[in-house]
Amino acid sequence: MPLTIADQQQHIDLSERLLTTAEPGQPAILYWSQAETEGLVLGYSQKHAILNSAALAAHQIPIYHRRAGGTAVLVGPQLLSLDVVLPANHPLILTDVVESYRWFGQAWVEALLLLGVQARVVSPQEAHEQRTLLKQAGTQAPEAILHRACYGSLSSYEIVVGQRKVVGLDMIRRRVGSLLQAGVLLHWQVETLAELLGHTPEEQALLREGLYQRAVGLDSLTGRVVRAQEVIAAFERVIFAME
Repeated sequence: MPLTIADQQQHIDLSERLLTTAEPGQPAILYWSQAETEGLVLGYSQKHAILNSAALAAHQIPIYHRRAGGTAVLVGPQLLSLDVVLPANHPLILTDVVESYRWFGQAWVEALLLLGVQARVVSPQEAHEQRTLLKQAGTQAPEAILHRACYGSLSSYEIVVGQRKVVGLDMIRRRVGSLLQAGVLLHWQVETLAELLGHTPEEQALLREGLYQRAVGLDSLTGRVVRAQEVIAAFERVIFAME
């Protein structure tokens, strides 16, 4: 499907509809999207209480809820999203949920290379090691704050340059099929997230510094503005070559 720029709720609703109407034997669907205006998408289990109410009132930013797990993502022109709908019995749906991300992450690494960016996938072990920081006394508190934002943490087979995330991934699995989702940072905007997710000046400062260290936009990596259509062309070139 061609790139669609619309209200984020429209994207959320269409993704759900594409998944629920998937039928075995149908081809996979690639749905590219960008939010028309800036908004904040919370993970399935996140509540509004996680937000700084004063900052939310000041920014007048819409809040959405996605049906996948994970944590908060700032959407808008700075983020390109891809939903891949795989109908039941598709060969890319594996019993092992974690390994079901592997092909997706590797495809993104190859696509970014076409754009001049040398990236890599996060190994399951690396992702596990970062999660252990949430259980250690010396790192638990700051890690919990950084994990309020999707790009403040790492999951298996997400895409990083060095230690900084460029593409975040998540998944919804149903009996009718699977929905793999990717968010590509065209530009990494930290300030708004820090204000919305930090409840005190100290938390906001931690988020500004930590999120800058943990994620990066394609514009910073390439030294230029990378258009959404460039990313789409590169990824689809890789996918069609896989066929």
